[in-house]
Amino acid sequence: MRTIQFTDYATPFQVIEVPMPTLTSGQLLVKMAAASINPRDAAVRDGLFRHIPPPVGPSSKIVGLEGAGVVVATAEEEQTYPVGTGVFFRQAYHLPQGGTWQEYVVATAKDLLPIPAGKSMFEAAAFRIPYHTAQLGLEKGGFCFEGAKDQLVLVPAVGGAVGNATMQLVKAYGVQEPITTAGSTEKAEKARKLGYNKVIDLTQENLIDGVKRLSGGAGIDVALDMLGGAFTGQMLSLLKPGKTLVICGISAGVQANIMLPELVGRGRNINSLNVIFTPPSVFDAALNVILHIWRDNRVAPLIDQIFPFTQAEEAQRYLIEDRPMGHVLLTFE
Repeated sequence: MRTIQFTDYATPFQVIEVPMPTLTSGQLLVKMAAASINPRDAAVRDGLFRHIPPPVGPSSKIVGLEGAGVVVATAEEEQTYPVGTGVFFRQAYHLPQGGTWQEYVVATAKDLLPIPAGKSMFEAAAFRIPYHTAQLGLEKGGFCFEGAKDQLVLVPAVGGAVGNATMQLVKAYGVQEPITTAGSTEKAEKARKLGYNKVIDLTQENLIDGVKRLSGGAGIDVALDMLGGAFTGQMLSLLKPGKTLVICGISAGVQANIMLPELVGRGRNINSLNVIFTPPSVFDAALNVILHIWRDNRVAPLIDQIFPFTQAEEAQRYLIEDRPMGHVLLTFE
């Protein structure tokens, strides 16, 4: 079978033939239909986590954190998902024989979830990480799930998978006009066509001026920082006193300039989210919530482009350099 992996750090992803895996007790074999492209895949390949042990560091040169497919074989005693069941990955950080960028993936039942009726393989491959991150980030950020419509919510990066998922989720909870950002005029127009009216085009206006204009000068109740870098300090300054900024991503930079009086002088807080470190009970509760919302068709993964899995290197470049509007997927069909 074919896998997509890197041979050395900072080298391109390659198609590499490996033997078909054999199953041991408790394992299943999933024939992949689709897998997602995630910024973490490139970070692992580039060696950013090479000196960090699992669960944050890599355990395989076959990356891939999300995906969906069909169970085609099971160990004799494993009956959770019969052959023919459509599944997607509940988690795929450290699967028994590498990540989801391979034609056949070995997993255990606890790694998988059944694809809900009416949902496609592509939707399932793009679902878990963005909405799970969004739900957990809102919880950490003090989002009021009851009476959500009265809150001012700031979620930058509407084009990113997590940013877009968070915007969808807060609207599903009743927030009518969350505020977001776009990195280009074209992307801002696309966001408005999707029903997001409060979009700051960062090529035309800076974040602070845009938020003040769109909020009427009122402070922000909930803010999830998908960008990092210079945006972190700006987002912190826009919060109401006593509120919490949750850092969910660092795509715009790993260093932030924070004025300490913005914290101690106004009682604001900074929290961070790494889904890997989420306690199992909190992880499962949030996952159950978003699954229910997805089944009810209140959110839907936004997919920008689908590449053949043999073009994984180009797909990764497209995600990082072209900044698409939504998910980038690989297909194994």
